[in-house]
Amino acid sequence: MRLPIFTPGAVYSMEDLGPYLRQRRKQHGYTQEQVALGLGMSPRLIGEMERGRGTVGFDRVLTYANNLGIDLIVKPRGA
Repeated sequence: MRLPIFTPGAVYSMEDLGPYLRQRRKQHGYTQEQVALGLGMSPRLIGEMERGRGTVGFDRVLTYANNLGIDLIVKPRGA
């Protein structure tokens, strides 16, 4: 199975970020279970983030993204 290629861009919701999280995890060769164990989270929570579920706490999303080597950058629109 070929992974989609995501380019850097604006993220307006977890639905935008979730597929990118999944792609990066797979690029690193990790299963959801392995990532969950390493981060002290449940595999279910990892799956919810990757499916773009908006009810996941932002601190957990940041932890997951940072551990996958994803930087979330805040800047004013149009800047």
